[in-house]
Amino acid sequence: MVNKYRDITFIKIDNNNYISVACDSAGGIGNKENDIIKVDPFVTGYYTAFVALAETIAVGAMPITLINTLSVEMNDTGNKIIRGIHKALDQIGLSEEALITGSTEENIPVTVTGLGITVLGRVNTNIWNLPKAKERDILVAVGIPKVGDEVVNDNGEILTLSQLLRIKQCKYVNDVLPVGSKGIRYEALEMARTGELSFNEFDNIDLDMKKSGGPATCAVVAIDERYIDELKSVLSIPITVIGKIMK
Repeated sequence: MVNKYRDITFIKIDNNNYISVACDSAGGIGNKENDIIKVDPFVTGYYTAFVALAETIAVGAMPITLINTLSVEMNDTGNKIIRGIHKALDQIGLSEEALITGSTEENIPVTVTGLGITVLGRVNTNIWNLPKAKERDILVAVGIPKVGDEVVNDNGEILTLSQLLRIKQCKYVNDVLPVGSKGIRYEALEMARTGELSFNEFDNIDLDMKKSGGPATCAVVAIDERYIDELKSVLSIPITVIGKIMK
């Protein structure tokens, strides 16, 4: 049995266990001749892995392996990308042995950086349920949406994997959804929709609700209103109240 939930695919392997599948890709971001965003390939590898890992963690699955498919040569662009992937894996305690190198392009000279990442996770339904926002939950944006050069030049305002793990460990957090290219408002509406509820957006929000979150630089979090100050106390990045979940 195969089910889709948001950006995650779940594959049932027995009565109690599912495999989750999350993926992300990047193109034109690196140090090659025709790349649009010029960064070290290490950064490209890290953030592409970050997105797929963040989506897996946010839904409550345990990452078990990561597969990379690189559209570049191994030496030296591929090696730099893989080192970035290792950094992301290290941040969640996943050993390098879990990294499965897919393939590289060794036949054709490549002038644009490209790669794909797939993360497989595991969930046990005896101790896991799909995360869903509850009626009257407050929605907050954790982190600031950034994209392109803004990510490279960040001053500690974007979400990290360690912070995401910390959020997931908070019992008063009911749902977490990393923000992608469609922005905070889209993800808030998606969170409400999958809970068969509605999103009541507050006025005068000091964030661009439509701006791309790039490589999951922020997330929408559904939380019991009583615990907002507690959440702020365990995180070092900006937290902005954006609305409320209603019937």
